[in-house]
Amino acid sequence: MPRTLVTGANSFVGAHIISTLISQGHTVTGSVRRAPAGETVLKEHPEWKDKLDFIQIENYAASEVWDEFFKSKDVDYIVHVAAPMYGDEQNTDYERDWLRPGIEK
Repeated sequence: MPRTLVTGANSFVGAHIISTLISQGHTVTGSVRRAPAGETVLKEHPEWKDKLDFIQIENYAASEVWDEFFKSKDVDYIVHVAAPMYGDEQNTDYERDWLRPGIEK
């Protein structure tokens, strides 16, 4: 059974991707910025309980933020859906806050 990492797992698009992956036999690890977001996903989809777990990644652009995860889990596929938070008043520089985090990490 393949394991797939889905970043931005609590997003609208992320939930649809997770649903498709689970229906095709994948085990999924979803990344979320805050742990309660993952708990909410599982409350909305209790049928995913044994097929989905979460990792909390607060800052996707931080150096080495994924190291421990990839040391502890074998991942067959990655679906990168996470994006910088719209409406965050600190996101003022397009290249630094939107472009680089979206393509480099």
